[in-house]
Amino acid sequence: MDDKERQKHKNYVLWLLSRQDYSTKQITTKLQSRGVEPEYIQELITYCTEHHFIDDVRFCESFIIRQTNKLLGYQRIKSDAYNKGLDTELVETMINEMEIDWYQLAQSAYNKKFSNNNESLDYKEKAKRMRYLSYRGFNRDQIEFAMQPNPSDE
Repeated sequence: MDDKERQKHKNYVLWLLSRQDYSTKQITTKLQSRGVEPEYIQELITYCTEHHFIDDVRFCESFIIRQTNKLLGYQRIKSDAYNKGLDTELVETMINEMEIDWYQLAQSAYNKKFSNNNESLDYKEKAKRMRYLSYRGFNRDQIEFAMQPNPSDE
């Protein structure tokens, strides 16, 4: 690979990172799809990390904040973070540091989607609502809390 080609790939990475944060795995995947040599990919990753262009901790923190703002639960966030190439231990540590109230988040997601009265739900409608919250990454306790008629009156 000549210098012109190397500079082209470096500019591509810098252009990507100027638009948004990416994880190390995402940048690696994008470069591999363009046919860049593995040694040069590692060199670019090292360069970007040294200059703080790529920071998996920063990316992880902003990713978790974005996902909780979308009213997604713990399991969904972990799954999506794994798909983005983030370390599972890093994600769990960041989530624990943020002290997110998953019960309140589940209730907010439920109320946003199903703002109508939920006192007389038949089995089919209740199962539908539980599947919705389960898909969003909430566990059974959180779903039951969110589906209570007035959980704030406990």
